[in-house]
Amino acid sequence: MTHMEKNSKQTNTLSLEKINIKKIIVILLAITITCSIVVTGVIIYAPRSEGYNVMYLLNAQDQIVNHPQILIINQNNTFNTKSVVENNKPTTYNYQVQVKIVKDTFNFPINTPTYETYEFTLNPKQTWNNQVPISIKEEGEFSIVFELYVEKEENYRFTNNYCVLHITAITDTS
Repeated sequence: MTHMEKNSKQTNTLSLEKINIKKIIVILLAITITCSIVVTGVIIYAPRSEGYNVMYLLNAQDQIVNHPQILIINQNNTFNTKSVVENNKPTTYNYQVQVKIVKDTFNFPINTPTYETYEFTLNPKQTWNNQVPISIKEEGEFSIVFELYVEKEENYRFTNNYCVLHITAITDTS
């Protein structure tokens, strides 16, 4: 092989390498542009979070724990618990908390008359809290159920948020 043939082959090889590098650059650029378009579309058209509601109960010391479990009829059969609701949704809503005292809790919402009902309006990021006095006058095992409803189209609908306190009411035998 002559010197000119070697130079010609090297030149051809270098030309092919330059063409391959250009193809790779074009492919990478196309992939980058495609990914940018997809990411932008996801950011623009992704569903927005509707937010959420929170409901919880606090005891007399404003703690989530240590709620009464046993009541003695005609001695300490009344207690207070604080019901708290937080609106973590982006708009103002009308709420309703229904308090029910039942012997069995299987399905929610519970289809029974309410012991007490509270209605209120919360702006975004606003919290409502209210003392709820509970009084049980007969012996037995009870569930104190707090169900949260939100007003939609002039009707209150259950939010699937609820809290339950289990109470045993006894008569003092001493």
